Amino acid sequence: MAETTTIKLNPHPDIELNQEREEIKAFLTMPDAGINPDTGIIMVVNELGELADSDYQKNELRPYLANKLNCIAVGVNYFGVYRNSQIQIRPSFLHNINRIYNMNLTLESFTGVQSAADVYRIIAEAVVAKGITSLDLRCQPHLITGKDEYQSWGFLPAVDCLQVLGEVLQRYQLNTRKILAFGKRYGAYIALLMGKYAPHTFSTIIDREAYSRVELKHVVSGEIMEADYLFSFDLNNNMKFYIASACNNPWTIENESVPHYFSDSHRQIRSLLFEKHRIPSETCYHIFHSEDNGVTSIYDKDRCVEILQRYNMVFYNRIPAGDKEAGQTDMELFERFLMIHGEDIQKNSTDTDFSLDSNYIFNYGDKSYEFKFDSGGRIQVSIIYPD
Repeated sequence: MAETTTIKLNPHPDIELNQEREEIKAFLTMPDAGINPDTGIIMVVNELGELADSDYQKNELRPYLANKLNCIAVGVNYFGVYRNSQIQIRPSFLHNINRIYNMNLTLESFTGVQSAADVYRIIAEAVVAKGITSLDLRCQPHLITGKDEYQSWGFLPAVDCLQVLGEVLQRYQLNTRKILAFGKRYGAYIALLMGKYAPHTFSTIIDREAYSRVELKHVVSGEIMEADYLFSFDLNNNMKFYIASACNNPWTIENESVPHYFSDSHRQIRSLLFEKHRIPSETCYHIFHSEDNGVTSIYDKDRCVEILQRYNMVFYNRIPAGDKEAGQTDMELFERFLMIHGEDIQKNSTDTDFSLDSNYIFNYGDKSYEFKFDSGGRIQVSIIYPD
């Protein structure tokens, strides 16, 4: 059994919405052979809704990477990871479904439910008799993120992961030429944002089908009538029933005068397609993206790669639709990656943004985001408003 160390950190303040935050919990999986002068770090960024201490992350993926790469493999339960922890039936949902489909559902209809699936099944049973197998988007139950958190969509999670990385660099004498990040989809998106915010820190970032920008359906789905999450299950007649659900976030795009308005600056600090603040660096990007993965845009990724190639070394594996490579496991992906690139996962410089005391200002018109790193392993992010 791989040795795993748990660390807890006081979180960086939520500088955008000023929400109170709980401590960050991170998990460090050590290589079986112990730490030596060549041991590096790989940030293994779990997907949204998958905890870093899940059985797969803790007992399969991180031990494999720790031993394969001779790295401390680090997982973080970042802000918002407890996605879809609770389902909420709002009066607006009941009003719409009863009005649109001439039904009489009430809050009492859901008394005694044990899970989200039970809620969805009650809804399905009420409408299937009418020949309906998917609901109008105005009939979206709300999915609530656990721990009273919300979906920052990449920004706070990336800051959390960088904060944990700085702490690990303080605790252990490691090979700072070998600092990697790996993730899939939302986890890979966080990894890519880390590379944007800390361009001189990572030797290699491995992206498996990452998002390239904010998709508003994951931030204000209830306002734009587009599903944040699509739930389906099989009915007795072998048909599938679909229900779209909305995220229960504080963000809005309807009122510019409120503090939680999701402005262009909020989008751009989270975008990998905004070239203005790209900084040339030694970080090498290895990108795997299937054309038909059904979740993240291949067209956005093409643009992202085009931008990255002007500032970094990039290896882009654009997997054709239907190719069996799209279904490979994370471990199979790494086996192929190492077979092609071997030991070429280190950068020349031992510096990181922490050791360099880097200071970056990302200006987005109505506000700027300032990132300060220091040699004590700390990261401080603040918002600067124009005079």
